[in-house]
Amino acid sequence: EAEESESAARVEALRLDADVRDARINELVAMLDTATDGVVTVDERGRILSLNKTAEALFGYDQREVTGELFTLLFAAESHAPALDYLEGLKGGGVASVMNDGREVVGRVRQGGKIPLFMTMGQIAEGTDRRFCAVLRDITAWKKTEGELVEARKAAEKASAQKSDVLAKISHEIRTPLNAIIGFAEVMAEERFGPIANERYKEYLRDIHQSGGYVISLVNDLLDLAKIEAGKLDLDFVSVNLNEIALSTVSLLQPEAQRGRVVLRSGLSPKLPPVVADQRSIRQIVINLLSNAVKFTDAGGQVIISTALGDQGEAILRVRDTGIGMDDKEIALALEPFRQVPTTRRAGGTGLGLPLTKALVEANRAAMSITSVKKEGTLVEITFPPQRVLAGEVGGGGSAEGRRESRTPAHRCRSSSAKR
Repeated sequence: EAEESESAARVEALRLDADVRDARINELVAMLDTATDGVVTVDERGRILSLNKTAEALFGYDQREVTGELFTLLFAAESHAPALDYLEGLKGGGVASVMNDGREVVGRVRQGGKIPLFMTMGQIAEGTDRRFCAVLRDITAWKKTEGELVEARKAAEKASAQKSDVLAKISHEIRTPLNAIIGFAEVMAEERFGPIANERYKEYLRDIHQSGGYVISLVNDLLDLAKIEAGKLDLDFVSVNLNEIALSTVSLLQPEAQRGRVVLRSGLSPKLPPVVADQRSIRQIVINLLSNAVKFTDAGGQVIISTALGDQGEAILRVRDTGIGMDDKEIALALEPFRQVPTTRRAGGTGLGLPLTKALVEANRAAMSITSVKKEGTLVEITFPPQRVLAGEVGGGGSAEGRRESRTPAHRCRSSSAKR
């Protein structure tokens, strides 16, 4: 009797365990059936063991119809290999199982249609009865949005290219007659074909020449911006000595600084190596930054241009002034083409100086940053990464005959930068 009682107790315990397992299985199945993603379980050979309700609705199959079939039945032909490779990678362990970032696949519904899916797989049972679970998300809506964004980007790029092309053509049309106006005004002002009796006419000619020079400078800036946006600006990368360009620019702008009673000086590192860059555009960058700094610094203030070699081997050019400065909002406004900070409009300009400067900086594979404080001044830094620094040529020259890199058009440069 004792043995029969003990045996009955064991049977009852097993029955209870089986009931608990069944309850847990039913609970898990119910949870999976409420999931919004399709869930498919497969064995290690890739044969289907189960589908949740969402997977049945997604593919149009009843679970009983596909149990035992290869799970590639659920995918279009072009996704068979990626799906099987994914499973094999998980079975093999190692990097493939650790770097499990999912796959985009194409599902095939029973009626013959196709659905874009994102599939993630994982192992859910080990040992001799290894099983894997595939979670399949319908990404039709996401793909549609992605396609619309791609088309919108293409349309925007096409419009931008057309705008740049029109701008370049208009600028060329303006520049041709302007050059004639400037040239004839210069000939007349120099009285090459006879004297001009009235002094007032000489004054008018000087005004014509000066205004023409300003407009031609604006047109050239517009052309450069258009070329950079269109990826058509030709840069000749050579060994460029930043110190030499800084010194020559200081000499060039010293009269302007003196007229405004601004102290313009330099602090250059004698150990600065040359950089690989386009000589003409680097000179234009330095002139733009220094003239900007002088323009926005009141009498008695200072403008300092300096160079340094960074800890990581980068070459740094800095222009610091004690001018009117800007807050963060004004910097953001200044970094938009044709926009000017209200407090700087008295100085004139078109709002093209800094946009063009930053675009040229980036075209030379360098980076530009602006730090500014209202009523204290502004610091602009141009940083050339170590890859652009010729470390073995300290003090090297910047002539066009210097060390050259291949002559190639600059990459398209999109930057949000502008004149103060």
